This record gives sequence, structure tokens and C-alpha cells, in this order.
Amino acid sequence: MNYLILTPDGVGSTILQRLITMHLHLSEQKVINTHEITNGIELKNGIAYKNFDLGYSQPLEEIQSLLSKSDTQTSHVSRMAKYHITKRADTLISQANFFSFLKKFFDKKIMCLRKNLFEYALSWSIRNESGVLNITSKNDRAKVLAVDTVDEDFFIAKCKNYVEYIAWIDEHFPEAKQVYYEDIVNHTDVTLEKITGMSPKFQSKFGMTISEILKKEFEAINCLSSNSKIQLTRAEKLAIISYKRYTNQLVNQNVLINVPIKNTTLTDKKRQIKNFNECLRKFETFAKNYNWIDQSIATFDFYTGVNCA
Repeated sequence: MNYLILTPDGVGSTILQRLITMHLHLSEQKVINTHEITNGIELKNGIAYKNFDLGYSQPLEEIQSLLSKSDTQTSHVSRMAKYHITKRADTLISQANFFSFLKKFFDKKIMCLRKNLFEYALSWSIRNESGVLNITSKNDRAKVLAVDTVDEDFFIAKCKNYVEYIAWIDEHFPEAKQVYYEDIVNHTDVTLEKITGMSPKFQSKFGMTISEILKKEFEAINCLSSNSKIQLTRAEKLAIISYKRYTNQLVNQNVLINVPIKNTTLTDKKRQIKNFNECLRKFETFAKNYNWIDQSIATFDFYTGVNCA
């Protein structure tokens, strides 16, 4: 079973790839996370692996050939981001042929979405200022927290990018299953079971559900960043340690690419960003042009369950 995750980036595609890969691995399936397929993959021992050094040097036809030659007994968990397709500037015919191949090669196509488009655009705006795409260390967290103002024009540009992504999906992958970032981080185990049809084994492996582990990991890194005392039980600490060892093992085996940590909550962003309200007003004006954008949840923090208006 192969999984293709479609994304504009910044909507949980990285964490979803990782979790599906871990879920399948714990279910004793052969699996590989190739990450983004349009900026470098190669065959090693008959299996497609990520090679970032190749960048955009491979024509779509070559990528298609490599995937088609990869071991059919190995599940491929891959991603295709619209912005990479845009940057590559392949011909429309090459894109159409490639998309047609992907629909056949990947058994399940998943489109990553955000319920809260305002937070999506704000997160990207903080990324733009910090230069940190995904947090993997305490140093990354410090860079993110150092941002106190965002570029409002860039913020609106990301809102437009998301709208373009939705149109792109509707045109090329209308059959893709919708998965929301907010469900990935809050109802992880249930979401994974719906996607794969298999009950997750995280609790039996680590002693906690993956949803609980991710939340406790986020709390721990937040405490370290603020030099606060970490309030974790012994069982929680052991679960996080076991989880981290396991993910590091999969990274060392090239099964996983990287293991980022959740960035910041919307409540964090409200405290941190000085022009938060200015961005909110611009978002509300922008959203009026699209009746499918829910403005009512713009200030609702899905992670903490509170409204941060």
C-alpha cells in the first residue's frame, strides 16, 4: 500500500508522513518515507530513497521511472508539495502524465488541510522571519520565539497560496482523502487508523498513545526553552525517551527523513506577534471573498481548546 500526501506545506504533511511510516513499521510492514518526490530521489538496493542533493535536476519522467522500479513489497510514504511543482516549471504535458502515474502508483492520496487558515498563514509568516521550517532542536525553538513581528503582505500571499492549492487539488486530485492538521495533532491515533485501516500500536510500544506522547514532548521542549521545570511523570518521561530512541533508529536506517517537533500554538502566537490583530483584520477581509473559509474559528486554538481573541 503506497501513500501520497499532497500539501501546500505547513499543514502537517511532515508529521503525517512520519506517523504513517512509524505506524506501518510498528505493524511489521516494510516501509520507506521518501519525503518530497519532486526534488530528488534515487534507487538503493531496489528501493526509492530520498536524495536532497539532486534537487530539481531530475525530469518528472525520471522520477516516475525510479518509483516504478522500486520494490513493490515496500510501502512508500511520499509527499508532493504544490510549491515544488510550481518552482520546477515542467511542461503541462509532463505534469499531466506524472499526475496520471501517481494516481495509479499510490493507492491512497491524502490532501492535507487546515481548519484554521488564519493560523496557517501566520505560521508561515513566522517561518519567513525565523528561517526555521521545522523545529528539531532547542536552537530552532529559540529562533522562532525571537520573532515578534511578521510581514503582512507575505501573510496575505500565503492565504492566496492556500486558495491556489485547493484549486490545484480540485483539478488534479479530486479523489484525494481530506485530512486536517488539527485532527493529526489532536486525534492522531484515530486519524491514522482511518487512513490505514489498522489500529495503531503506539500504546503497546511506548506505554502511551502517540497523541499523548506528542503533547508531552511539546510541553517538555517548551519548558526547556523557557528554563522552566518540566512537570512530567516517570511514565511520561519513559514513553518520550522510548519514542525518541525509536524515531532515531528509523532515521539512522533511512526509513524516516527527520523528526520535527510541533512549532507553536495559536495562543503562543497571540502573545508573541505584535501585529497579530492587524493580520487578523486583513485575514477577515481576505476571507470574505471565499465562502468556504470559516472566519469564526480564526482565533480558536485547536491545540489548547481555547479562544485566544
